[in-house]
Amino acid sequence: MPLSINIITALVYLGLVGFFAHRLKHPNQELPDWSKYLPFVPMALHLYSLYLSIETTAGQNLSLFNLLSLTAFILVFLIALYRFHRQAPHLMLYAALFAAVCLLVSLIPHKPWLLDLKGDTLGIWHIWLAIISFSLLLMATIQSILVLLLNKKLKTKPSAIHPLMPPLLHMERLNFDIVVIGVLLLTVALVLGFFLPQEVIQAQAMHKIVLTVLAWFSFCTLILLYKSSKISGIRFARLTLIAFGLLALGFIGSKLVIELILQRG
Repeated sequence: MPLSINIITALVYLGLVGFFAHRLKHPNQELPDWSKYLPFVPMALHLYSLYLSIETTAGQNLSLFNLLSLTAFILVFLIALYRFHRQAPHLMLYAALFAAVCLLVSLIPHKPWLLDLKGDTLGIWHIWLAIISFSLLLMATIQSILVLLLNKKLKTKPSAIHPLMPPLLHMERLNFDIVVIGVLLLTVALVLGFFLPQEVIQAQAMHKIVLTVLAWFSFCTLILLYKSSKISGIRFARLTLIAFGLLALGFIGSKLVIELILQRG
């Protein structure tokens, strides 16, 4: 059942990608009000898919693919909410595409990573904050790429700038705000992690902890440098890609090795 739901949900997400691709191709076309709610259709299916995949009789299956799927869901949800404030067709297109890819990749056979989180309030908060912060920083990474692309077009071919692309200054500020919120949540998640049982902490791969802390330090440094006007929004965007690369390497890389290469569940 989860496999068929994942395939159906991925196809609906791809339909959403097609909708926003058409939107970008015809920027002057008026959209009906109901289009703001369109992303919630695949999101409802995605939420059901996540429930079937994560909740098991033996506990919660927090495998790499399930966590990536959950990250994609949160990413789409955040952008869908933002679209009630401002248009974001570029962000939504890439987020929907990422969600579809995550759902299709989850069809690859893999061992479950079962945890029993029942009654573990601290552990639940730690995991949720870590995933939400990762989703926000992924959103900032996509936004950083858009900032760099817009800046390049401004310098080389201003006439080729898409009419639905917001002003560069607005995109830089949004990028900074997303990073700040993501880092704040990541900070709380890290602090809560120190209060987890000792055996849980020792079970974590050392390089995962090191890379996560290094990424957190990098993001904090970027925030301070940008606020003190020592780096521009463009440089902030470039360095955001590097900092997120460290975070993704620690989060995804460690689970990829453990679950798919070493086959530990």
